[in-house]
Amino acid sequence: MNILHIGKFYPPYHGGMETYLRDLAEAQVKQGHQVAVLVHNHHWHGIKSNTVTEQPMPGLTLIRQACLRPVLFTPLMLGLNRQVKRLIRQQSVDVIHLHVPNPGLFMLLINRSAKKVPWVLRWHSDMVTERASRWLRFIYGCIKPFETALLKNSRKILISTPEYIKKSHRLQQFRPHVMVVPLGLNTQHILLPKPLTLNKKPMQILTLGRLSFYKNHRMLIHAMQQLPDMHLTIAGGGDLHQDLQRLIHKLKLTDQIHLTGPVSETEKERLLGGCHVLCLASNDRAESYGMVLLEAMARHKIILAADTPGSGMRWLAEHYERGFTFNYQEVNDLVEKLQLIRHNYQNIMQQPVKFALSIEQTAAALSPIYKEICTEKSP
Repeated sequence: MNILHIGKFYPPYHGGMETYLRDLAEAQVKQGHQVAVLVHNHHWHGIKSNTVTEQPMPGLTLIRQACLRPVLFTPLMLGLNRQVKRLIRQQSVDVIHLHVPNPGLFMLLINRSAKKVPWVLRWHSDMVTERASRWLRFIYGCIKPFETALLKNSRKILISTPEYIKKSHRLQQFRPHVMVVPLGLNTQHILLPKPLTLNKKPMQILTLGRLSFYKNHRMLIHAMQQLPDMHLTIAGGGDLHQDLQRLIHKLKLTDQIHLTGPVSETEKERLLGGCHVLCLASNDRAESYGMVLLEAMARHKIILAADTPGSGMRWLAEHYERGFTFNYQEVNDLVEKLQLIRHNYQNIMQQPVKFALSIEQTAAALSPIYKEICTEKSP
């Protein structure tokens, strides 16, 4: 089958959505499919980037399309419809797999060639959630009709966990077309780190990801005031770096909390291997899944996740032998759960682990969905 993925960015751009797209494309090639991936080229020169075509492996074509620098977090792809039309013609595309949120995809609604090919839409998260700003809500109100049209033109809408549909008002009217297909992780390159002991050493807590408002780093920082026998590493870059650094200084926690800034893949591997607990405190459905939790689970680490309504974090923790959750609004509950983990660390680490969310499983689940929509008549 010839598959065309259209996403936002692609590694080395850092992000869970980007990692998943790469891993899925490569897994589908290994299944015997021919795959093309079309994304924005994030290597800008001035106000725009150029179009670059790569072949990461036989059977996989990657097009990093020219685009303008992001406005309101959204890059504008130049020549999207022309490129899609060319790919459909040259590669005889059987199915188009869209990855949203990505407002640039609205241009496909006027692309006759694209509308002749069945679409699958991976709904990574709602564009606007409960904590979104008024300005973002206003912008969303303007583009919502185009998003509705995109959803109506998609044969299947894929979400990562059953939790998400319960709180996503946006998807309710499309519920008959919604399917749960959990995101998977490429585990072939992962080497299990040596199990860590604890004894009287500080328990090493890691949180990993962009420094965004919904990641709720402030709660983690405040929790550390009550946990003098623990050390927190906050890994990742973002606009909140200076604000968080000021808070750490204000609370006199500089010896206990370390802000790393952006990290490389090598550094990420070292941090994951060296932590006792991976903690994700996100308090908004913008954290729809938490790929970093999968990263930790694949390395048999203990995970502690906020029970944020609608997010898949709780679902992941509850389906993992070494997973724990805490009340996303209660810093004292976070403190208590970390103390519980420390007190029972050795017993927890003796629990056998079975990782069941590989990218191969995700790719295998998608194949019959593709075949089904390719045999359906157009709506």
